Amino acid sequence: MSEVQPLVLLGRKFDGFERALTAQFQALPDVDARFELVEIGDLQTRVLNEDAAGSGDYDVLMLISDWLPSLISSGALLPLDEHFATAPPDGWPAAWVPSLRELQLGPDGRTYGVAYHDGPVLMLYRTDLYSDPAEQAGFAEKFGYPLAPARTWSQYRDQALWFTRPSEGRYGTVLAGFPDEHNNVYDFLMHLWSRGGELIDSSGRSGLSEPAAKEAIGFIHDLWHVDRVVDPAAAEWDSVASGIRFADGEAAMMVNWCGFAALSADPASPTHDLIACAPAPGGEGPDGSAVTMNAYWVLTVPAGSRDPDRAIDLIRRLAGHEMDVRTALGGGSATRRDSWADPRVQAIAPYYEVLEEAHLHARSVPADPRWPEIAGILNEMMRAVVVDAAGQSALAAAHTQLNDLLAATATP
Repeated sequence: MSEVQPLVLLGRKFDGFERALTAQFQALPDVDARFELVEIGDLQTRVLNEDAAGSGDYDVLMLISDWLPSLISSGALLPLDEHFATAPPDGWPAAWVPSLRELQLGPDGRTYGVAYHDGPVLMLYRTDLYSDPAEQAGFAEKFGYPLAPARTWSQYRDQALWFTRPSEGRYGTVLAGFPDEHNNVYDFLMHLWSRGGELIDSSGRSGLSEPAAKEAIGFIHDLWHVDRVVDPAAAEWDSVASGIRFADGEAAMMVNWCGFAALSADPASPTHDLIACAPAPGGEGPDGSAVTMNAYWVLTVPAGSRDPDRAIDLIRRLAGHEMDVRTALGGGSATRRDSWADPRVQAIAPYYEVLEEAHLHARSVPADPRWPEIAGILNEMMRAVVVDAAGQSALAAAHTQLNDLLAATATP
């Protein structure tokens, strides 16, 4: 009889994931498993460009939801429905809001994963700064309205300008400019959508030539290069690095993944008890609306898993309420409704009580197998905006490239 091998989980390198998985695996002494966490670029290469899903080296993959349509369509992931029909995770599926279940559904209606770590994007801000009487008086005198969490992108810009004081070691806001096809792309999409724009129009062509796209790229360009409300070093920061910098007190506010508010939970943090959350700002005028980005990390079983039954059982157990609480306590973000209401979780960060409402206004990247190629186009556009200070020229190039891709891959 062949020896049973330990299960191997491959995921993204992040201290919160490492702490959570360590605690979770320790709580499952009967499960022979280990995890391997790598930088997100390395993970993307292994999963999308190499053969991590089919090699047999891994039994569980922790993946960002953006990658799922491509992997599902290629047969790289296994559906979980047959196993869940007889042994579902505790509370499945009602314990998860619909927007945390839909992105792992395949076109066949089957489920290919369970959410492990949740966004969404909110506005995080320093309560000590926003409630300071001197700051309030000075801001109102300069801009003509009260200082409060921004409801529109123009208010966000005003507040970023007001709080930018490099001589005091603080900028108005922080952005994740590193070109890793994630936060830099997400920022653009949120600006596009909140201004009434679409990445792909109803005829299947690029929407990047429309006024909303031009406004979005111009706004982001100006934050970096005209208003200068972002630390130039942020061009090399990914989402995790930007969240750490905010928790270290280097910005007054940011629009980023809500989970980064948990970084301030440590009593030793410079921003301990000083962070609050509000909905992300929206566009102005009749076409404007507040939109939050919905992307989350999902536990999946690759087609090459040596023992899919054990792998699915591990996912089932990691998806339970107590394990989800451990995700939050470790520094990740819980995904279950009952965890969001758990006092142990609510004590960690200020966003859990608003998560369900935030998900009502959430949008996600297109559920399109071509997304990796689309993201590459947007990634280069945003790299040009952040690093080369390009603006409309970068948008025009991306528009042409996106149209070429869509035309070449259109369904007859």
